[in-house]
Amino acid sequence: MRVSASIRNCRVQGCAGDVPAPLSLELLCVDHYIEQAFSRLQDALELCQQCRAVDAHALDWLLGDADFAVQALAQDGRSHTSAQRDKLLELLLNLSNLHEYLRHHSVTARLAD
Repeated sequence: MRVSASIRNCRVQGCAGDVPAPLSLELLCVDHYIEQAFSRLQDALELCQQCRAVDAHALDWLLGDADFAVQALAQDGRSHTSAQRDKLLELLLNLSNLHEYLRHHSVTARLAD
């Protein structure tokens, strides 16, 4: 059983998923938010692997993704499905790996032009 304080439906075409209050600015359901977070993470990892600077704003978004994941996992177990919780944990692990990569390599963050 999923319990969620929904504001409206997800903005992704064809998705009728509920948008939880913490995602009201993004207008995304949890599944699409996680999908988008993984996409941002993959983009940052690719830049790191190419020894290119990672945009500071993208890093801020990723930090927000980590905050959301921690808050979502801290809720009682009924707010998200087990698959969503697994994806949130995977996202946190991958964000941690990115952080460690940035810490140990000469990749820098840059402000967008």
